[in-house]
Amino acid sequence: MKRFFQHLLLLTRFELADAVRSRRAIVILLLYLAAALLSTNAFVTALQKLETQLGEILQTGSGSPGAMADTLWKSARFRHMIGALIGDRTVAEGLMSVPPIALLYGFLAFFYTPFFVLLTATPRVAGDVWTGAARFVLFRTSRAAWVLGKFFGQAALVLLALALSMAGAWCLARCRLEGMDGAAAARGMALMAGKAWIFSLPFLGLALGLSQLVRSPNVANALGFLAWLGTGALALMAKHFAGDGVRVLWDLVLMLVPQGYQLDLWRMDVGSVATASVFLIALAAAYLAAGFAVFVRRDQ
Repeated sequence: MKRFFQHLLLLTRFELADAVRSRRAIVILLLYLAAALLSTNAFVTALQKLETQLGEILQTGSGSPGAMADTLWKSARFRHMIGALIGDRTVAEGLMSVPPIALLYGFLAFFYTPFFVLLTATPRVAGDVWTGAARFVLFRTSRAAWVLGKFFGQAALVLLALALSMAGAWCLARCRLEGMDGAAAARGMALMAGKAWIFSLPFLGLALGLSQLVRSPNVANALGFLAWLGTGALALMAKHFAGDGVRVLWDLVLMLVPQGYQLDLWRMDVGSVATASVFLIALAAAYLAAGFAVFVRRDQ
């Protein structure tokens, strides 16, 4: 067992080193950073235009950029809009304590992180099998350690990418919104980045699970894209059709997709977030194990 964990640590480090050596890490980091910067810049621009228009209507000066954000954030109409967007008014009320720029970052991170994970992680096992590189590694270690090493290496890379995207979005917002509370925004964005990372883990497990089923990285990428669409569609259908009687089966479907736990991650109480995190990690392990059950029986 000690040897297994030693191999796991080495393989995790090797996965990160390989990402840096092949420049995949740079591409992934830039992908997350670009998504965060573009979305944050668009939000700040829209907010400043709104403030200018309100200032003209009310015949008052707009003041420092972002000065009206807190007022808009506390308005009843805006709260109602957030509640409709979240789908739960209680959760929306709890989110009112989060700075608007942090909440925007959270919304976008929850949206693009699963897609980026499935886009970049699905070829990781299939690619090495395709090139034959897997044979040289599996001669020295077990398949379980190799697959887990890839999982933890990719998880660390996603965490680093989210941290970079958060820092970039904060710096941009801090420069353009003079009235922003920098410390509160940083805390809120760090919280949202952490939750987005937890939310990404089952998608990472799904990506590597699918990657173990095929030998071609291109096929793995196609399966990853279909999985992103499929889990989203299943979650929407389950939420729409769930109910009493036989419709209760849709609740079971919701338990089997990561999106079913997203609402609990949005909650601000520790208990709900911890429970959702446990289920999401278990889901990641289940997806990964399902692919491994096929991979362990294959000849490489």
